[in-house]
Amino acid sequence: MATKTTKVAESSAQTSFTSLKDSAYQQAGAAQTLESVARYAIEKIAGFPETLSTEAKDQLYEGYRMKYDSLHPAKTYAVIADHYVEATPEHMASKNVERVEIGVAYAYSYSSQEFGKLANTKPALHALIKRIRESCSDYCSNRLGDLKRAAKSLLSNGQVKSAKGDTTANPAQFKLAVAAFWKTYG
Repeated sequence: MATKTTKVAESSAQTSFTSLKDSAYQQAGAAQTLESVARYAIEKIAGFPETLSTEAKDQLYEGYRMKYDSLHPAKTYAVIADHYVEATPEHMASKNVERVEIGVAYAYSYSSQEFGKLANTKPALHALIKRIRESCSDYCSNRLGDLKRAAKSLLSNGQVKSAKGDTTANPAQFKLAVAAFWKTYG
């Protein structure tokens, strides 16, 4: 098996793996970190993961946005005839070109009402910010979902739950019982 280093890119962040063994080691570390964060959330947030106060959710989302921002750093855009294009070296050198750096911090510097007004006043800027806000919001929602699943798993001691939430249900035994029923019935 080849042992060359492989780089996997997620936006601007890169992780290097030297082998499947190394990738598994890093994955296990990520899982352990998630469990530790889930334990901390269970300890610090009353009723978590079933309930989550607005204040706690806001704090978690602030952290998720910080990570999203590091994965998707702000970009400088040139404003050309009310359109926003990624600034080229020529745009950067020109004193006559309006430039603006847009990333997570900029996108969330607008209140919901201010952001909504941009659709009428600056539609191109609104569209750009909308993409960032939606992508970041999806990222945050997915990370919170990961955290809740990890917390639920910890609270149930890793037991598989049936659709009704019964942790004593055993899917393998259920299949055997159904097979035995049909064998006897049929």
